[in-house]
Order: sequence, then structure tokens, then C-alpha cells
Amino acid sequence: MRSNLFSPMSYSLLLFDYDGTLCNSEAAILHSLHQVFTHYQVPVPPQAELERVVGLGLPSPDALQALHPQLAGAELAAWLLTYRSIYTNEGEELVKPFAGAREVLAAARARNIAVAVVSNKGAVTLETSLTRLGLRADVQLLVGDGSYPDQQLPLKPSPVLYEQVVRPYFAPVLPAATLMIGDTAADLLFARNCGIDACWARYGFGDADACRALEPKHQIDSLRDVLGLMVREKAK
Repeated sequence: MRSNLFSPMSYSLLLFDYDGTLCNSEAAILHSLHQVFTHYQVPVPPQAELERVVGLGLPSPDALQALHPQLAGAELAAWLLTYRSIYTNEGEELVKPFAGAREVLAAARARNIAVAVVSNKGAVTLETSLTRLGLRADVQLLVGDGSYPDQQLPLKPSPVLYEQVVRPYFAPVLPAATLMIGDTAADLLFARNCGIDACWARYGFGDADACRALEPKHQIDSLRDVLGLMVREKAK
């Protein structure tokens, strides 16, 4: 584990990204992207380009547009529906938790540290995946794309999810006692926009130069390194 100005912090709330942070979903995403292009008989982008876009941490509609800029309107909606169907039926089973995921979440609970998952992934997929992997029970709040369809809240890196959902849910936890853990620049910029500390998961999918430029307070090389940031005592 590496950190800028590292010392154990008394965080009361940990916000985890999902893709590339808690779970290794790269194979699932790449498979689903490959298959959706094949389904519509459009040439599949080079592997390096697929991996680059995955590393941006974009919501699925934005990722599809980044790979196929001509997509818009009804056509984009159709591609998105097909992509999500492929991911659910073929990709999801390829997702694995990173080593230490269950250990870290259980340790947070034991130390009376609250946990939320804040992701740009579809909320239904998040719920299904975390439940299947045995991680859902230790997550107090799960926020993803579509969690609040009547409000159409913007996703990371906008701070709106934190300001309107996360912070009120975990009141009175202050920003200074909150840590965002993520692997992409979108996660780290989200933390900056929210006024909370950031921890860069270097083992994930994000672009190293873009993430380093945002100067996260902490950097970790494995999910288990989060254990070193947990010092809050058990509730008595």
C-alpha cells in the first residue's frame, strides 16, 4: 500500500466503486461489448480501444458512444438494451470479486464502519452481482445507474449522488470521515467534487497517468490494503 501523507484514518464511511475495485468485471464487460458489436454486424473496435474505454469508468451509454460515436437516440437505446441483456445472460457469470473483498467488507462491519457501493453500472445488475457473490449483506447502501429513475440523477464524477443520496442516508457522517475507493479517474474526480478523501485502487482498470494526476490521498495495490485504513473502533 502506498499513500500520500499516509497514516491510518478514522473513517466512518467507505464508498466503494464496483467495476475494477470490489469486483473484477473486465472479462464480463469486454465480452459483452464484443458481442453487442457482433450482434449489430458492426466491426468490433480493437482490443486496446475496448480496454481504454473500460478504463474510463463511463456509464454504459457513454461507453457505447465512445466506441461507436454514430450512436444516438433510438439506436443507442437499442444497443444499450442489447448490451445489458448480453451482460446479464452471458457476462455476469464471468465477474469475480477481487481477493479480499469479503474480508474487507466484514472487517468494516466489525469496526462499525459503514459501507456503500457507488457505481455508474446499472442498479439491477449491481444488486444481482453483489448478491450472487455474497457481498450484498455487508453493503448498507447501493447506488447505481437507475437507482432513482424518477429523479434521473447524474452519475460520477458529478457529486450529486453523494450530496442528495449518500450523505443524507449516512447523516451525520461528515465528508472528512468519508473515503471514496475507486480505480478510475471518474472515481477520484467524484471524490474531489464531493470534498472527500480518495483512495486509488491501482490494481483496477483506470488509466494510471489520469489517476495519478488527481493526487489521491491514498493508493493501494490490492483490495486487502484497505484494511490498513480501518482504525475505527467497534461500537460499544
